[in-house]
Amino acid sequence: MTDSKQAMYEALLRCNKCGFCLAGCPVYKATGIEWTVARGRLALLRGIYDNNLKVTELTEPLFNCLTCNGCVDHCPPGVLTDELILQARAEFMKEKGQPWIQKFLFRDVLQKPSLLNKSARALSWLQASGLPMVGRKLGVTKLMGNIGRAEPILPRIRYKKNIKNAAKKLENPRYKVAYFIGCAAANFTPQVAEAALRVLNRHNVEVSIPDFVCCGLPAYGYGDQDSMRSMMRKNLELARGLNVDAIIATCASCGSMLKKYAALLKDDAELAGEAKAFSGKVKDMSEFLVSIGLRTEMGTLKHVVTYHDPCHLGRFQKVSAQPRQIIRSIPGVEYREMVEANTCCGAAGSYNLTHYDISMKVLDRKMENVSRTSADLLVTCCPGCSMQLAYGIKSHKLGMKSLELVELLDRAYQSAEKKS
Repeated sequence: MTDSKQAMYEALLRCNKCGFCLAGCPVYKATGIEWTVARGRLALLRGIYDNNLKVTELTEPLFNCLTCNGCVDHCPPGVLTDELILQARAEFMKEKGQPWIQKFLFRDVLQKPSLLNKSARALSWLQASGLPMVGRKLGVTKLMGNIGRAEPILPRIRYKKNIKNAAKKLENPRYKVAYFIGCAAANFTPQVAEAALRVLNRHNVEVSIPDFVCCGLPAYGYGDQDSMRSMMRKNLELARGLNVDAIIATCASCGSMLKKYAALLKDDAELAGEAKAFSGKVKDMSEFLVSIGLRTEMGTLKHVVTYHDPCHLGRFQKVSAQPRQIIRSIPGVEYREMVEANTCCGAAGSYNLTHYDISMKVLDRKMENVSRTSADLLVTCCPGCSMQLAYGIKSHKLGMKSLELVELLDRAYQSAEKKS
């Protein structure tokens, strides 16, 4: 047994099958199926070592896990289920390979910003043509399986060319930061990137936008470690010439992955030190703003706001107090905490494309909790969560809106400017 497999087996042995993980598993709550909780999945993984099970026989147990780590909140020995699942997915991918479209996405599109940009532009044109709506009415999207069913979740793409041009030089900045704009804000939700730039500039922070590639999380999540390492290496190379105080992320998933570079590359003799320094500079937007002192010159916004913790922000980065502090600091806002605010919404990257039915059941529970707050704004800090939650609001007819935290804060600052 190799060292990595031995370490994995020893980690699996730490699960004492107590069942406390049931309380934190969104998939179990949606399905009621025992093996979907951590102890069930880990028992199946142990079967690879104890009962000669093949990893390729565990497709569903490996890939219908949200890897949200809700189970870890309730696990006495603190078994990191997501890491064990992701290691097993990597073994699965080595043995079975991956579909060509997935390989093209991870090895080409997400590693070439220009190609991703062209893809986003093509999608925006397709939406503008009205063909997706026609396809829905004719029932064509139903023939596309889960992808066709999930198509309405994709919001209207607000493509903008050269979003980097919105970054401007400041005369005497307090801080200089690099903005890891991410795939979503750079190509699909430029309004989030523009809001982030304005908010940072209002704090006298000068922002540069390097040509970073994808953070690597999608490839990591599907077990393509070669593509993941290629993306990490490219981002580290781009960061070498940066003279900045921090690397800012407005996407919880990107920020979580970037902070993980240090751990993922700790055994790489060439990149370990560089990765540790890089990860040490990564900050979520809310984390950074609170640390430097949030500007309080805001206008009044009359809203009742509730907040959803993205798993990759609250649970993985341990950043949960800062977003709430920012929301509560906005004049006129009434904040209402929802039940299970830190429970996964069911988006989990592309989970709603691969496991649509379970994703929607997880979302239904989330929207029930949202509706009980009677809020008119649902705020979060992750583009994946934002899309899922916006779809939940629409499908549940809640009569409220969803917004990224940085957009809400930007509105408060803009409101103050209008009054002055």
